[in-house]
Amino acid sequence: MRHVMLTGFGGMLIIGLILIGCGRSEDPAPSSSTSADFMSTPADQLPGIVKPLPADAAPTEQQIFRYLQYEPNSLDVSMTIYESGGSPFVFERLALLNHENELVPGAADRWDVSEDGMTWTFYLHPGARWSDDRPVTAYDFEYSFKRMLEPNSGNVYAFFYYDIKGAKAYNQRQNPDPESVGIKAINDLTLTIETEKPCAYLPHIMQFPTSSPVPRWQVEKYGKRWTEAGNCVSNAVYQLDEWKTGKYMSFSLNPYYNGNNPTFLRKVYRIFNASVSNAGSGGALDVIAYDNDEVDLANVRPIELVRITQDPKLKDQLWSFDAFTTFYIFFRTRQPPFDDIRIRKAFAHAIDKASFVKINLQDMMLPAYTMLPRNFPGYTGEKYKGIQAFDPDKARRYLAEAGFPNGRGFPTIEMWLDNASPGTPISQAAQAVQEMLRENLNVKVELRNVERTTYRNSLNNWVMPISIIAFNYDFPDPHSMLGIIWRSQPRGYSRHDWNNPRFNALIDRAAGEMNQDARTKMYDEAEGVLVSDFGGVFLWHVLSYQLRKPWVKGLLENQYGNTPHYPNHTSFMEIYIGKDGLPDNRPVPN
Repeated sequence: MRHVMLTGFGGMLIIGLILIGCGRSEDPAPSSSTSADFMSTPADQLPGIVKPLPADAAPTEQQIFRYLQYEPNSLDVSMTIYESGGSPFVFERLALLNHENELVPGAADRWDVSEDGMTWTFYLHPGARWSDDRPVTAYDFEYSFKRMLEPNSGNVYAFFYYDIKGAKAYNQRQNPDPESVGIKAINDLTLTIETEKPCAYLPHIMQFPTSSPVPRWQVEKYGKRWTEAGNCVSNAVYQLDEWKTGKYMSFSLNPYYNGNNPTFLRKVYRIFNASVSNAGSGGALDVIAYDNDEVDLANVRPIELVRITQDPKLKDQLWSFDAFTTFYIFFRTRQPPFDDIRIRKAFAHAIDKASFVKINLQDMMLPAYTMLPRNFPGYTGEKYKGIQAFDPDKARRYLAEAGFPNGRGFPTIEMWLDNASPGTPISQAAQAVQEMLRENLNVKVELRNVERTTYRNSLNNWVMPISIIAFNYDFPDPHSMLGIIWRSQPRGYSRHDWNNPRFNALIDRAAGEMNQDARTKMYDEAEGVLVSDFGGVFLWHVLSYQLRKPWVKGLLENQYGNTPHYPNHTSFMEIYIGKDGLPDNRPVPN
């Protein structure tokens, strides 16, 4: 979908997360330039850093982009992925994604794989520099990945790298030797990664924000404070310039950047708008800031869409695109009552997701019947739609067969929510599900809203009997949305306790299959198992909604007719500020 019309679908943005860095041990060269020096510098004097502006662009002094996001705890996403997101353009991973979700060069110019599919080799871009003028090397990436896996790091995303040889054993304290991990710098520009078995999606993992390098010398010198202003060293085209607590952070050009992804913008402002718990959800204050020309782009919640689509000015500045996010219900399946598939079936058939999307979300999202969303690799459309279809008679029959006719004797169930603010889709969904289960099954569900840290800890420890949660893809491959979170892992290393041997076997086979067509068929079969075993109840797929000023130019349309804005993709480097409608003075924070 392209520009949003009054009858269009909608959604909300789940913003990607950020990055990290890594390093070497020589003394840094002091920077002789500041961000102010580059605002009016011609592009030909900044080769490899900025690109010549298109003909419809505003002057270089106006190439400033302002956006809203929560204030992070740090920029070290490798350690605190859920609290450190929102500025993924600060560090450059080995590979990146473009607007079509295709892999393109990042810090590495190219990569290849051995015939057995178990050794990947990445060839780094010669001459790449950190923002303190040190060379970017393969040793930086080796250090960074092993740091992510260090057992005492507390990295909740360490499991993401378990396909790498020895990574799981090292992270789970079965082998204390970091050299046992199959990540090795051969020389300054060559990095090899060995996997436990053939791993077709390994390059996709390398593009995820947590796969960014960290500057070892800064980490060792400043500890957790290494990402503060004045300490933060980055390897992408942008570097952290200012961080004013409670107000904003700004990013200027890295004067030493010499990589694959130069930019148009001279400066970027991240203006703080909310707490970490509401990261990426957008809100009324975002729209107010947008209306006041304080920002160039704002994320929009579904609750605000009706008003916006009726506003003569704002409706023409509203855009939607696939967020590749699925909201779903999960159960604690290894304990009563949800260890009985008949109970899970009863709950699934009692929920009218289509009516919820139409009424509560103003038809602005897409009802979900599977985990994979529309336009996502491996999506099979309506193939499994009937399995979890709304059917209250069938729901009551399953509940009775499980020993609870008309809900008699069924225990009160506590549904946990992840700090869901009133009016948000997840809060609306919880109340709707609560009412549907009462009306269709005579089952009582109580809602328990908990703060984010407690929720996340409880999630991985399988504490919650039932909950509604979202998952936004980490990489454009079926393994991201099927294998990463649904393939069974030990307690503490996976979201869910659901365990199906057939599903696990299909996922494992697909992960090691190097033929893409064969892999896709295996993932399709695995999704059929997940849906049929009611491992989760799938509610809706998200479309992101954004307000964009008419002077925000350069975002590219993809093959599905979407014009996405993913700040962790190379499409961010295509944004520039145009002359069209640009006010004489755009306010910047101070």
